[in-house]
Order: sequence, then structure tokens, then C-alpha cells
Amino acid sequence: MGLAAIVQVIAGVIFVYILLSIVVTEVNALLARATNMRAKNLRSSINGLIEDPVIQAKVYTHPLIQLVKAETVAPTQRLSGAEAQKIVKKPVNAVDWIEPKTFVDVVLNTIKADSDQKLFGGLLNVIDSMPAGPERRGMRALASRIISSGQGMQELRKALPYVNDRRYRAALTDSINQIEEEISQLGLDPRSNVALLAGIGRIENTRLRSALSTVMFSASSTKAAQDNLEIWFNNAMSQATASYKAGMKKMSVLVALAFALVFNLDTFHIARSLWDDPAAREQLSSELSYAVQSGELQSQVDASAGAADEFSASGAESDDILGDAVEAGAAIANQLQDIQDLRLPIGWRFAPADEQYAAQSAAVDANNLWNYFPQNNPEGWLSLLGMKFLGIAATVLAAAQGAPFWFGLVNRVLRR
Repeated sequence: MGLAAIVQVIAGVIFVYILLSIVVTEVNALLARATNMRAKNLRSSINGLIEDPVIQAKVYTHPLIQLVKAETVAPTQRLSGAEAQKIVKKPVNAVDWIEPKTFVDVVLNTIKADSDQKLFGGLLNVIDSMPAGPERRGMRALASRIISSGQGMQELRKALPYVNDRRYRAALTDSINQIEEEISQLGLDPRSNVALLAGIGRIENTRLRSALSTVMFSASSTKAAQDNLEIWFNNAMSQATASYKAGMKKMSVLVALAFALVFNLDTFHIARSLWDDPAAREQLSSELSYAVQSGELQSQVDASAGAADEFSASGAESDDILGDAVEAGAAIANQLQDIQDLRLPIGWRFAPADEQYAAQSAAVDANNLWNYFPQNNPEGWLSLLGMKFLGIAATVLAAAQGAPFWFGLVNRVLRR
């Protein structure tokens, strides 16, 4: 026995790691889907961005977002803090990804909706009361431009002399004067998006108001402000992804620990057994080589990678929860059967040893639970338990690294 035997033992142990890692990934995906973990993580992350519960409620129920299972709350609808909290805490929908531009547009429109009405409501009412025709369409276009970007107030004033009806001309002039007076009282630049800035100024939450004010005042235009807010949102989603991955990593450790304990997947015991049994070592090496060369193992690893711990790749999710659960359960069962079919020294048994073979059994049989009780194995139970703990721990930590990591490594080992 030389280098070839060492390589076969290492490859055999890695084979177990790959199969167990696939099982762990499938279980993680099943649990994440069943508990809406991604959507909850998304909501938690956005909670950290938008700390005002009223704005949260309006954004979360917006038709383009629909993060929670609740009726849509109109941007101008009045809500108390308690009412908003109830809406925000409702169960989440299966939404684990939001387009950054969509999010920014919804947030900005929500913030400035009330200010739009207060600043420009009178002007819009006058325009809507005008007779249908080119004059009303032109005035409406200019007003829309002012509301969306803050640009165009001078153009609107210049257009007033062309309004034929003196009554509407006077009403429009009064509305424009009132708007400019209110803008002056707010201390805002009339060329800026005054409705948005006024809306930001009314936000009760200090941190959110400060963050949005900084972004808006440091931007040279509304488009620049939107771009800055998208960056703000993307940075938060990057942190959310890291947080989700960390959570899934912890779950991987727990799931791997459960399977390692139930099936007695002890790295050191498996490696020692393969080292002592050349026939088993050769058989396992052949099975691994076939699985790699046939592409079967590659397809299993690729399939599990799709259910790995990415925060979100798209917003699309299947609605067939039961079907997905059955499919995932079948995949998990198949992987566990593959591990069983390797005919490795795994699994537990409880078989009291007779006096003649008690000492020998206690010394070598790490699969017999009987040997781990002090009264049955007074001289060897502690060392046996210590080695078992280390072996299980090694398996758990290895499985938590993921199947792609071990598959890449086993390819390098087999090429030696």
C-alpha cells in the first residue's frame, strides 16, 4: 500500500462528503421554501432601509411589490403607526427579489404622493376643469413635468397668455403663485423636485429622512438621485445576501449534524475502514470514477447548486409548493440511498457483547452503541466517544462546504 491507497481513501471519503452535501443542500432548500425564508430575509433587510412603518406598509402592499399578504394601501391614505405595524407584520408572499428600479420608483412615489397633492392639487384641479382640447393637454403635460422633475414652472407661466378663457387663465395664475409661495416657505429650490424634497422633510424617522436627504441634495438631478438610491438599495441587498448565506451556512451545519448522527457518518472510522479493506477501497474508487466519468455526479452537483444558498436569482418561484416538496423529498431519499449503497461502515446497531468477545468488541466496533456506555466498556468508552465526536465533527464541517467544492477537489484527486 502506498500513494495509490492513500488517494483511494481520500477520494472515497470525499465521495461521501459530496453525497451528504447534496442531501444537506436539498434539505436546506426545502426548509427555506417551506418557511418563506428568503422572503422574510428580504423583508427584514428592507425594514432596515425603510424604518418608517407607514412608508413600509405602503411600499410592501404596492401592486408592484406585494411583499406581504395585505390589501393595497394607497400612497395618500392616512395610517396610524399601530395600523402600519399590523400590515408590515402580516405573512410574507413568496417574493424574494425586487427589481432595484421598481423599488426606488415605488419608494419615491410613496414619499412624494402626499406632497404632490398638497402642492399641486389645486393646479391639477383647475387644469382638469378646463374644456377638453389642446390647451388642457398642453397644460397637463407641463404640470406633469413639474411634478415629476421640478422642471418647467417658467414654461408654464409663459404658456398662460395663450389660454383663451380669462377665467382659467386667472385661476391658473393664482395656483402657480400659491405653489411658488409654498415652495419659498419650505426653503426649497423651485427648480428641484420640490414635492419629493417636501415629502422627505415630512418623514418622521430621523435616519431614513437623513439618508434620503443626503442622497437627494448630493445629486445634480432627479435621475442622479434615482441612480444613487438604486446603489443604496443594491448595497443593502448585497448585505442581505451575505446575511442569508451566513444563515444558510449555520443551517447546513445543523442539518449535516443531524444526518451524520442518525447515519453514523464518521469520517475517521470510514477512512480507517477503507484503509484496512483494500477490496472495499477498490470498489468505492471504481464507483466514484464511474460516477464522475459518466457525468452522473456532475448533474447531481449542478442540480443541487440551483438550490444552494444564493439570496435570489430572480423573483420567479413555482406555485406548486406540494409538488416541489415531494420532488425534493424524493431527491433526498435517492441521495441517502446512494450513501447506503456504498456499503461503508455506517449506521448504528445495539448488540450486547458476550464476555468472551466483550473486550475485543469494545475496542474495535465503533458502530455498536452498546460500547459507548461506561458500565459496558469501562476502559474504552471515553476514547471511543472522543474519536466518534471528532469523526462526526469532521463530517459535519466538510458537508457544510457544499458539493461543488468537494466535486472540484475530487476531480483533482482522480487526475493524480
